[in-house]
Amino acid sequence: MGYAVVDVETTGLSPVRDRIVEIGVVLLDESGDPEGEWQSLVNPLRGMRAIFVHGLTNADVADAPTLADLLPRIRELLAGRALVAHNATFDVGFLNASFARAGYGMRIPREATVCTMELSKIYLPPGRHGLTAAAERAGVAMAERHRALADAHTAGLLRHYLNAEADGVRYAERAFSRSGEAVEPAAWIEARGAAAELSWPDFLF
Repeated sequence: MGYAVVDVETTGLSPVRDRIVEIGVVLLDESGDPEGEWQSLVNPLRGMRAIFVHGLTNADVADAPTLADLLPRIRELLAGRALVAHNATFDVGFLNASFARAGYGMRIPREATVCTMELSKIYLPPGRHGLTAAAERAGVAMAERHRALADAHTAGLLRHYLNAEADGVRYAERAFSRSGEAVEPAAWIEARGAAAELSWPDFLF
């Protein structure tokens, strides 16, 4: 089915202690062409902390739906698609923690994800791997930073990698994540296969 490029803004850095306050999703087909996008503020049901990062305040999210309220829509958007994010470990960690807290029996495995940060080590010239730096080297225009839908335009990075692979342009034949795991070229092919095999359960609430 293609890809769901995801970005979440949160109250902090810990999936255990902190909560999602905004989520953005950009849908791409298997060729990287856009199919749609969606975003929502999220009421974390606790005080806001990382205001200096995303600028969202308690007042901004007071009337927003909770993550549990949004799960049916999130399921609809993600099911069958490889999940793409810049530093995917962060975004997927928060999603999986949110699923667990809501009693939803679903966990997105690493095999079904694509990390554009790690792939920047293969498809971009040497340099910093943060989203802004990677986008600049790839020639991808960035909108407002640290808002979920703007950051989810990491989709442009994925399209750059897809085109680079098709043109035979690589700056390394393999990379390694921060945890030492190997990152292979065209990792999105395996991720799409793993995503297609995932069974998304029905909701229990």
